[in-house]
Amino acid sequence: MLTSFIRPDAPPVNTKSDTELRQCIDNREKYLPESVLAAVAELQRRGVEFSEEEQRVIREDMLARTEIAENSGSGYGGIFSGTYKNSLVEDTDAYSFYSRRVIKVFTLCFGPLFGSVMMAMNIWKTKNTIGVALVLLFGISVTVIESIIPTTLNLNFASNIFFAVINAYLIDILFWNKYIGKTTLYKARPYQTAVVVAIIISILIVALIMHYLNSTHALDTFYKGGQTK
Repeated sequence: MLTSFIRPDAPPVNTKSDTELRQCIDNREKYLPESVLAAVAELQRRGVEFSEEEQRVIREDMLARTEIAENSGSGYGGIFSGTYKNSLVEDTDAYSFYSRRVIKVFTLCFGPLFGSVMMAMNIWKTKNTIGVALVLLFGISVTVIESIIPTTLNLNFASNIFFAVINAYLIDILFWNKYIGKTTLYKARPYQTAVVVAIIISILIVALIMHYLNSTHALDTFYKGGQTK
C-alpha cells in the first residue's frame, strides 16, 4: 500500500516557480495534500508570509480532502457509482493509475485477464513485483477455470455475467486495496488506447475460435464423407 501519493521521480518542490506553487495552493482541491503543504512550506522559505488564518484554512481543506477520500474508499462502490472520483486529482506529481471503475468495466466487458493486466500496470508503478505477479496469476487462473466450468456444468449466459461481476470486484478488493490503498489519491490514466487494444485482441481471439470451429467442422465432414463411401 502506498504511504506517499507523490511519485518518487516527481520534481523537487524547490525547483518550482512561485507561480506554480501559488497555483497549487489556490487550486488545492485538485492537488495532493502533500503537494499543497510542501508548496506552502517552500513559499515560506522564500520569504512569502501566510497569516494564521490562511494556514488554518489550508490545513482544514487538506484534512477534509483526505477524509473525503477515506470515506469514498471505505466501501465498494458499484461500476456506475461516481464515488471513485473523490480519489482523483489533477496533480502531475501524483501517481497515474487506471481508475477503479475503468478496471471493473474492462474486467466485466473483456474478461479477468484484461482487468488483471491493467491492475498489474498500476501496481508496477509502486515497484511491488510480488503484487504484479499475484494479480497476473489471478487473471490467468480465473480465465482458464472459467473456460472449463461453463462447458463442464453446461451453464447459461447469465452465469457468465455473474462470474464477470464477481471477478471485477475481486480484482478491486484483493489487489487495489492491498497494493495501492483504498484511500489513495491519484491521477486518472487515459484508457482510450487500452480500449482499442482490448477490442483488437478480442476480435483476433474470436476470429481464431471461428477458424478453429470451421476447421473442425470441415474435418468432421471429410471423415464422415469418407466413412459413407
